[in-house]
Amino acid sequence: MSLLMRLAVALASPIKRIDRRSTVIERLLQLPLTPNDVHAVRQYGKGIRLGVYYHWYLEKFFVARSVRGVHRRKATALIDALDATDYGDIRQVVESATGVLIAIPHHAHYVLSMTALAARLGKFRKVHVFYGQPATHRNNAVFDRLHQVLFDHPESGVEVIHDNRQGLAKAIKGLKRGEIVLIMPDAFQDEDATMMVPFCGRLMNAMLGTAVLARKTGSWILPVVSTKKAGFGFITSFGTRIDHPIRQHPTLTPEQARIADYGVIRRVFAQFEDRMANELHYWQNVRGHLSFGPTAELPALADLPALLDAVSRSALFNPPGLVLDLR
Repeated sequence: MSLLMRLAVALASPIKRIDRRSTVIERLLQLPLTPNDVHAVRQYGKGIRLGVYYHWYLEKFFVARSVRGVHRRKATALIDALDATDYGDIRQVVESATGVLIAIPHHAHYVLSMTALAARLGKFRKVHVFYGQPATHRNNAVFDRLHQVLFDHPESGVEVIHDNRQGLAKAIKGLKRGEIVLIMPDAFQDEDATMMVPFCGRLMNAMLGTAVLARKTGSWILPVVSTKKAGFGFITSFGTRIDHPIRQHPTLTPEQARIADYGVIRRVFAQFEDRMANELHYWQNVRGHLSFGPTAELPALADLPALLDAVSRSALFNPPGLVLDLR
């Protein structure tokens, strides 16, 4: 960010002490909160002041303003200045013998984390950044603008693809060729095509698309979370490699494979939770997620292998149509 914007965010720090709702601040930040939203934010963890949430949206607002309308060199310099990531963990991605799905949730400065990661990996392997097209997901227009500035040249090694038939085909073909796909599995288009997974004390709807892609292309998944750096900037935290069980059990029936897909997604979100649980207010979906009360726990991951055969044989198990959500 420019010095002026950094100063503005710093001077606004007293906002963090506010614990009363301010419709004036919400209007300035274009952050329309409902009473349920306010209740959800306040009940997170041991409770945070509403002003902390306001200040976070102020920082996001200034970062978004900073990346709009800038040329490639300036955009690259801005992202580099904000980035405090140790990229030693990407060696496993660069040297992978198969395709890799990098799964990243809508948390903290995820746009910058995805962009910085794609730029680095694109020097070694073809990278596809997969998300919903702005025509149907208005807020994703910032992706298109930023990526057009940074990656609209063949030397970048990065291609933006959207969640339509053409984009899905490119993702599958690319993964089979050993390329990389960045994907956001914490969003969905059709609730009827999701399955429930435990996440931060609640159950949430999740698509199985990331796991399905891994299974169908022989790729593995690397969960990644963008976190906020103290002061300004971001740190991209890398999780642990997840291989689909079908690599060890290629004779799974279609029903068993779908259950294995579910187990993989549970593992992805478990890694997300390990990093996000203490700063959940930076997650784009926190208000909706916490608006639901705590729920009973689902079976532990360790129990899934024992359940797999029994569930797959049950006439009651009728999994939803698997729609690949690749935003």
